[in-house]
Amino acid sequence: MKLLHSLIYIISFLFCGIVSAQDNDSVLISTIYREALSNDWAYRTLEDLCKTTPHRLAGSEGVSKAISRMYQKIAPFADTVYLQSVMAKHWSRGKKEEAVVIIGKEKRSIAALALGGSVGTGKAGLKANVVEVHSFAELKQLGKTGIQGKMVFYNFAMDPMDMVPGRQYGKTVFQRFFGAEQAAYYGAVGTIVRSLTNIPDKNPHTGIMRYVDSIPKIPAIAISTLDADELSRDLKLNSSLEFFMRTGCEMLPDVPSYNLIAEIRGNEIPKEVITVGGHIDSWDVGEGAHDDGVGCVHSMEVLRLIHTLKIKPKRTIRMVLFLDEEMFQVGARRYAEWVKERNEKIYAAIESDSGGSLPIGFSCTADSAQYLEFQKLKSLFVPYGINRFRNDGGGVDIDFLADMHVPLLDMNPDPQRYFEYHHSANDIFEKVSFRDLQLGSATITAMIVMLDKHDSFK
Repeated sequence: MKLLHSLIYIISFLFCGIVSAQDNDSVLISTIYREALSNDWAYRTLEDLCKTTPHRLAGSEGVSKAISRMYQKIAPFADTVYLQSVMAKHWSRGKKEEAVVIIGKEKRSIAALALGGSVGTGKAGLKANVVEVHSFAELKQLGKTGIQGKMVFYNFAMDPMDMVPGRQYGKTVFQRFFGAEQAAYYGAVGTIVRSLTNIPDKNPHTGIMRYVDSIPKIPAIAISTLDADELSRDLKLNSSLEFFMRTGCEMLPDVPSYNLIAEIRGNEIPKEVITVGGHIDSWDVGEGAHDDGVGCVHSMEVLRLIHTLKIKPKRTIRMVLFLDEEMFQVGARRYAEWVKERNEKIYAAIESDSGGSLPIGFSCTADSAQYLEFQKLKSLFVPYGINRFRNDGGGVDIDFLADMHVPLLDMNPDPQRYFEYHHSANDIFEKVSFRDLQLGSATITAMIVMLDKHDSFK
């Protein structure tokens, strides 16, 4: 009987210890959320970034000013702040694009945006007949006979019924990214691409495209979904209509620039690093609020919250505002090279680049044992509506760390409205909710603190 009582006591003691540890975690997480939701530093920093430096393409004056301003903003909350040199490829949009549908004597002007990296048309512009396609298979079927001397109009729409908008983006982005190259192979003189958004609107959405040196480089523009629908109807009624475009975009010489890095040094294992980041560049339309001003501010707020709440992380927490995610990822490439050169141990990397809507979960890419440990943290986040934990994490910038077997995480906001703003003039500060932004900052901070505290990724 004595032995039984002893066993009951030991089990009770261990159980109370577990409950106590969980209670401590819950209190700490609650403190993080309380501070984030009661302080508007992150929101005002986003406002400053968007309104003071709204157009932040790599190599531009705007991104240089943004780096300088954010350096001053984050310095009070970090042990170390520094600039990491990179050479930025510099594409310029030039003068505002012109696009006109010509049907006989009737002319209808529509809004257009040159795709990132596109060549320009020259001052005279470009006029040609149009052929509509929905796939590269259709392009191949038409061949040079059906395409030579014409503009190719890619009109493959994102399916609005798909409840995972990013999946539709993945299915349709081929026409924007490779469309000009494929069309030029068959003799096209230009391309028109339906904007990659799942809503009907009049805002064209830009984005990166690519050329190959062995195929002629032809101009490429995006038009809005509503204008794409109208152009498609016009072509069905009059296949001989013409389209005029004039763009002034060009590649300029490379420009010296920087990643912005700030750190809070670890108290126990400072040589192990948790990287958290977003990208400071943005497209030159809109203000780069959701993409990716929010990600920058989320990452900066991680340092502010840890500093303000006097949390003592075991590992070094390193914020990186990456340069040039939108086009050539020179910042992320340089950061990964630098980590390898220094033989650093990146314990985990987390990215915020999916907008500033309400956070709903995390995705993680790690080995099976690490992912199991990551899942154990879920119960701590469920009270805050963070319910979705998946094994498919990462992001464009931190993916360059993958070959070092770094566990990669991505904070997932609600995705339903993201493509209303993505790469368009609609991506402005006013479209970001204060509460959603603050919840995102708290969620990322709490996850980093818990991963570090529990040594989840051994």
